[in-house]
Amino acid sequence: MRRFNDSVQVRVRVQEQSGVSRQPPGGEASGVPPEAFIWRGRLYVVRGVLAHWRERRAWWRDALDTDEAQVRPGETLVAAASEQHVWRVEASPGWSFAPGVYDLAHDELPRGDHWSLVRVAD
Repeated sequence: MRRFNDSVQVRVRVQEQSGVSRQPPGGEASGVPPEAFIWRGRLYVVRGVLAHWRERRAWWRDALDTDEAQVRPGETLVAAASEQHVWRVEASPGWSFAPGVYDLAHDELPRGDHWSLVRVAD
């Protein structure tokens, strides 16, 4: 298992009551599995969701990386208490390639949603 913290663009689908799928604004939604993602300039299509769980975010990274002038009072506490959704998916960069296993994390931050690739199974 290789670990990453690479930002990725993720496309998810939301089922409407009419049964028609639509993409939510911004392309992101909490608790909704990813359909595809772009990593290092390449489109990966999700073939199946293997697992889904929630875990604590690495809040200390945000605390160390932020500029003190940009932090609002209490924001660090909110970040420390938040969790991220992790989706373990089987995906491939096209039908002719063998699928791999990827862990995609979805953070709902005060500054907006963020997806990242956190692990790749070898």
